[in-house]
Amino acid sequence: MIIPVGGYDFRDLRASYQLGGRRRVPSTFSVRRGSFFGGERTEASAQLRIELSNRFAVEPALSRNWVDLPEGKFQTTLATARVNYSASPRLSVASLLQYNTSSHTFQSSLRLRWEYDPGSDLFVVWSEGRETSLTGFPVLDNRTFVVKLTRLVRF
Repeated sequence: MIIPVGGYDFRDLRASYQLGGRRRVPSTFSVRRGSFFGGERTEASAQLRIELSNRFAVEPALSRNWVDLPEGKFQTTLATARVNYSASPRLSVASLLQYNTSSHTFQSSLRLRWEYDPGSDLFVVWSEGRETSLTGFPVLDNRTFVVKLTRLVRF
């Protein structure tokens, strides 16, 4: 589907319900409806946070979109899961897994963050994207390895 070039206004209304942080599984549920590239979009989503310990948490989320454009209608689902582990206040590992049904892609990333000095960080990130619409094992679409070092300089 090709969306014509041009100016578009986006207006929507969103209602959400959030179960507070004191709950065993804090959650957010939302519904959104509004304009989208000259048509309309309706979205329903849910996000949970499951703390397995004070250092380890899993955050699954699901978002479903129903899109009605002048060029046609389609539906898409985005499923994500974040996994966070904090070995200490200065060292953490986080991962993001994501599957998109409209593009038939699976994305994953793994990030290490180490604050080696107050205000100074080392980040090491590995990410990968795979195409899942073909038969067999998902085909590698992209792969990235990044190292970022920051240093706080005080005058």
